[in-house]
Amino acid sequence: MNNIYQNTLIKIFTLLFFIYFNLNNITYAQDVSDKNTACNAALDKGNIANAVSISDDILKQEPNNHDGLLCKGRALGAQGKYDAALNALELAAKQSKPGFDEIISYLLIGNLHLENKKYAGAIVSYEKSLKICEAEKNDKFKRINLNLIGETYAQNNDLNAALARYLAGSKLAMNDNERADSFERLGATYNALDQHDLAIEYQLKGVIMQKKVGTLDQYANASLALGQVYEKAKEYPNAEKTYTKLIQFAKDNGGVYYEAKASHELALIKATGGDTSSAKAIMSVALKIANNLGARALASEIEASIKKLSN
Repeated sequence: MNNIYQNTLIKIFTLLFFIYFNLNNITYAQDVSDKNTACNAALDKGNIANAVSISDDILKQEPNNHDGLLCKGRALGAQGKYDAALNALELAAKQSKPGFDEIISYLLIGNLHLENKKYAGAIVSYEKSLKICEAEKNDKFKRINLNLIGETYAQNNDLNAALARYLAGSKLAMNDNERADSFERLGATYNALDQHDLAIEYQLKGVIMQKKVGTLDQYANASLALGQVYEKAKEYPNAEKTYTKLIQFAKDNGGVYYEAKASHELALIKATGGDTSSAKAIMSVALKIANNLGARALASEIEASIKKLSN
């Protein structure tokens, strides 16, 4: 009878121990997960020092925590500490589970290289991520990597290589927002290559798509870019129509920055056509808006244009 009683007690204590142990593990894992969430939230808010501090706490608990290493690498990169950031991100890549974790790790390493104008390293990292995307049949991140490779080539002034990647990425667009993004990338690249007809075609598609699904800012930025594409192609009447339409859109929707920006661009076209009087008058209004808004960079731009017209 005593043996039965003792065995029962042993089983109860053993069960309680495992329950306690598992609860502690769950609490511990949840704590690390919460800290990773907080670390990424700090990065999103631009609170870089806080992100570094949180990531340090994570890595004290789990030195090889993949998400903690990624967050620390991104935070250090934002602080301009390239070597330390690269070390953290490469450690994260080594700790990655096969598949999606690897895709993200190599993509973020590529971003760090690109931000520091280390173009060859960026392409190598993005290509690694891209290869895993293909193996995993992950078209979403395949498209993202193709666009990032395109951006890298574009920044390094290899425009034809950039164009090839953007065209490949555009075929993987899954919705109108992604199509709008692809159209604008293609429009900008064709514009840089002085292929005016294609630049206009794709930027116009981008404007139409942004009007359909984009934010007011996205539509306004796409419209500004279209006006600039028309200007480069020396299609000044179309550029003028585009800026005039954007000015009215900005007035109707409270977009005073875009009203000032588009007005400045419109004034420059007037000046190109020899109508200096109208150009100065439009610039004066645009300058007042920019100053009231506190948009110092734009105000300085407009002031420089007025000075140039006055000489």
